Amino acid sequence: MRRAIFYTTGTQLLIQLIGLGTGVLVARLLGPDGRGALAAVISWTSMFAYLGNLGLPVAITYASARYPMQRHQLLGNATVLAACQWVFLGLLGWLVLPGALAGHGAALGNLAVLYLCAYLPLNLLTLYANAIQQGAGRYASFNAVRVSVPLGYALILLGLWMTHHIRVTTVVTANLASNALAAILALSLTVPMLLRLCRQVETRWFDRKSLRRELRYGVSAQLGTLQPFTGLRIDVLALTLLVSTHDIGLYIAALAAANLIRAQGFALGQVVLPEIAKCGNAADQWRVLRRFLLLAAGGGTLATVVVMFWAVDLLRLVYGEAFTAAALMLKILCIAGTLGALYRVIADGLRGMGLPMVSTIAELVGLTIGVVTLIVCVPTWGQEGAAYGVLAASATSLCVAVWMAFRARRIALGGGEVAMSGGAST
Repeated sequence: MRRAIFYTTGTQLLIQLIGLGTGVLVARLLGPDGRGALAAVISWTSMFAYLGNLGLPVAITYASARYPMQRHQLLGNATVLAACQWVFLGLLGWLVLPGALAGHGAALGNLAVLYLCAYLPLNLLTLYANAIQQGAGRYASFNAVRVSVPLGYALILLGLWMTHHIRVTTVVTANLASNALAAILALSLTVPMLLRLCRQVETRWFDRKSLRRELRYGVSAQLGTLQPFTGLRIDVLALTLLVSTHDIGLYIAALAAANLIRAQGFALGQVVLPEIAKCGNAADQWRVLRRFLLLAAGGGTLATVVVMFWAVDLLRLVYGEAFTAAALMLKILCIAGTLGALYRVIADGLRGMGLPMVSTIAELVGLTIGVVTLIVCVPTWGQEGAAYGVLAASATSLCVAVWMAFRARRIALGGGEVAMSGGAST
């Protein structure tokens, strides 16, 4: 278990660092306009892929761990479903994307459609194959595939930079190439394992009954784990409809820096969940959660204080003079990132106590407040209004999680066990 935690948290840190480096390189070479155009294409495509996978990666992970002799059927079912999703989502994107990005020119909308059609099969096959590895407990292979996307992307970008071929279209192509490499790696690691399994069992690679089971689990998991501001990036999607690519580019630069703080909470949450689950009594569970909260609060507060005093200087140093106008957004998003990190630790801690519904309720309430804030603030303040929307959503989700945590603590320490309506573990 400790090795799994080390692999996963270490990989997450490496992914964030590589992402920051590639983000800085692309922002400096494309400028605010080009970075904004790139963000518009990738954000819309990621939204289609995120919603369109129907929660199947989670379902396949669960089924791979629960039914090890059916892992080959999981890949067979997933391949058939990925083909159907590819056709449906591709047609939907062809209808929606040109209109959604019409304000930025027809060429950008057409590029988004082409990128979506090429990205979907690569992304879906990688997610589904790697979910089998995760469920099988092969964490070295699982995390190798995870890190292959940003690492491949960084290497290809470096080659483009050295040959002076950095443009929006070539960066999009680099992204596709890195996803293709990840798909090849995921399948090359997974298929041999499944072929060995087939020698032990005589069942088919495709099974309707297990497919229906995964779909039911996946859809319910999708609704419960949806993270609209960190997963769907609805703040960026809103900006693509209302502001110029230049303003989007400024926002993305601020967001990339602030996400490093939020990622701290993600990494700590991946550790706090199993550590709390292993505790023998409620008092020890709350002691562990308090320790991790102090770590998240200390790191986030220190980073935010630095940004508050030196935001302009940091942006000038990292991105260049053209991005210094993002200073206010960076400050707002760093505060939101600290709140988001605290929320993630609390939510994962309560999951470790057998209370998975807390994050669902907190995300839904935060989504409501965040969307209302976006509707009110973005038309008035543009990209800074989107930052206020993220701050409102993060603060609301944290408040809900804190309230439910205190409620759970009273029950746990008063009655001797943790219990909450709707909190049964899946």
